[in-house]
Amino acid sequence: MANENIGFLGFGTSRLFNRTLQRPGFDPRQPGIRTDTYAFETGSITTNVAMSSRSTEDSPSARTDIALVVFQDNDQNGILNIGDTVVPGGNAGGGGIFQSLNVNLPKGHYITRLTSVFDTDYQFRIARGTTGGANPLAAPEIQLGTIAQDLQRRNRVDDTDTADNFAFTLGANDSLDIKVKELGNKAGDANIRVVQDLNGNGVVDNNEVVAKGISAQNSNLDSISGLKGAGDYILQVCQMKGGTQFEVNFERSAITA
Repeated sequence: MANENIGFLGFGTSRLFNRTLQRPGFDPRQPGIRTDTYAFETGSITTNVAMSSRSTEDSPSARTDIALVVFQDNDQNGILNIGDTVVPGGNAGGGGIFQSLNVNLPKGHYITRLTSVFDTDYQFRIARGTTGGANPLAAPEIQLGTIAQDLQRRNRVDDTDTADNFAFTLGANDSLDIKVKELGNKAGDANIRVVQDLNGNGVVDNNEVVAKGISAQNSNLDSISGLKGAGDYILQVCQMKGGTQFEVNFERSAITA
């Protein structure tokens, strides 16, 4: 078990850890809970924190599920104990080869816990973005595959899930229009952009923002038109304030000579 103390998570901070979840002296082929923790603290304002974990064993068949959970470190000792509580939105689910969380955290001390049933190599990323701003991580959270026809998806962003990343592939002869509509009477509570993780570091660098959404004043529709170029992309739908349910439409057309 490894206990890492990251310390203060400053604005623009991005950290990557390559580790192994293991139980020393325990047969790695036998089940049993393996745990690593990462302690950090936020500043005086609500902080937009993004994090992800991925099992990175060389053989895909050897990769195992990892569960990612964030706790409030109530006694501020950097060690996970019985008095620490899961933060709202701090449970990424039952575990998976890839897990991610995007959450607004008030001023305080926190601990991220990673667990697996078998030994596994993994990567853990954590980053702080602007509250009400874009997701700093290029995590492929929602896999859409190649856009070969029009697609529609619905989801929601709020303080417990501040961003949704839709990963997709575009063909060389395709053009894509993206329209994100805020449902209900919402207007201006979410923003969108398309990014490419060109260097594969899992972070959205300054040169990796391909397009930003455009919307009319007081409109509940954000759009990106005429996206072209073969490659892998991520549409980020990010919370600006409050809670917003949205509908995203991917409208694909063929490029004609």
